[in-house]
Amino acid sequence: MKEEPNLLKPQKKERKWLKRIWGILPTLFFISILIVIIMLFSRISSESKLLEEAKKSQLRQKQPDVNVVTLELIPSVIRDRISLPGTVAPWVKLDVLTEVGGKVLKKEVEEGNTVKKGDILAVLDSRDYQNAFNSAKASYETAVSSLNRFQKLHSEQLAPRSQLDEAVAQSENHKAAKDTAALNLERCTIRAPISGVINHLYIDNGQYLSASDKVAEILQMEQVKVKVGIPESDVDAVRHIEDFNVTIDALNGKVFPAKKHFISRTADAAARLYGLDLALDNSSGEILPDMFARIEIIKKEEPASLCVPLYAVISKDNENIVYVVKEGKSYLKAVKLGLKEEWRVQVTEGLEAGEHVIVVGHRSVNNDQTVKVVRSVRDPKEIIR
Repeated sequence: MKEEPNLLKPQKKERKWLKRIWGILPTLFFISILIVIIMLFSRISSESKLLEEAKKSQLRQKQPDVNVVTLELIPSVIRDRISLPGTVAPWVKLDVLTEVGGKVLKKEVEEGNTVKKGDILAVLDSRDYQNAFNSAKASYETAVSSLNRFQKLHSEQLAPRSQLDEAVAQSENHKAAKDTAALNLERCTIRAPISGVINHLYIDNGQYLSASDKVAEILQMEQVKVKVGIPESDVDAVRHIEDFNVTIDALNGKVFPAKKHFISRTADAAARLYGLDLALDNSSGEILPDMFARIEIIKKEEPASLCVPLYAVISKDNENIVYVVKEGKSYLKAVKLGLKEEWRVQVTEGLEAGEHVIVVGHRSVNNDQTVKVVRSVRDPKEIIR
């Protein structure tokens, strides 16, 4: 009876171990399933990568090489320039006015005539002024005779000093009247005050003119002005420039050299533009007033720059890129840009002289792609030939 408890102890221990094993089995089963799932996923991902690489390889094999045109980078000059509109004005525009009134006896010029300084433009009826001059001259001669007589009497102490002084004053007054009459008589012949071209003639024979009436408009055209409005942002650059190029479209786009003559210190109230006057030689006479002109202003010049066409630069992800060709493949390069001139742009960083930039076909290539260079040029202008 005492041995039964000893027999039951091993049985109880076996039951405890069985319970523990059955309790661990679900956890082991879950871990095994998880391991299997992880192995399956890794295998699937590796197989998908292999498939993608195979597809890419097939695409590369099937995709034909892109035909491209390249530009060899050679240092050249690029300028920061602006083109502004302007108008031609005569160097001098002068209205000739009458200084005395009278009837026009004869006009000596016609519109379009070229005159020199001092040439006669018109002659007025001078008879009244001639009579006035004759009267003033006679009065003056009489005053001079009286002055001579009083000087002699005064020297002999037969006339007081006061009578001599009065004779001197009368002589001077009559002389001034004579000179004025002579001047008015001279003004009856109207002369050109400057050399130039008669642009307008406002008189005709037989017409009566009053003082200050217009006789003619004379333009001085051997040298002309080109008037330009300069924006405030460009005033500082223009202030340091002396030579300009002026293009006149009416003369088949002919380009003329010009010199800075004057730049205003104040801006136009309406347009906020500063006035710039350029001096332009017109000895040939081909430039006419009010012709439209275009003025080229070079603000900055870089003598040895690497430049590419604007259309060869691609904007992508907030940066500018170009494609270059090396050993038959296209490679992407990020660049920094500088000055722009017409359709060219300066590359300040990212490229080196001698590299070949794709300028045609660059939007159809990718990085590290085989390309076929069908043409290579050194001058961008050759692309359109």
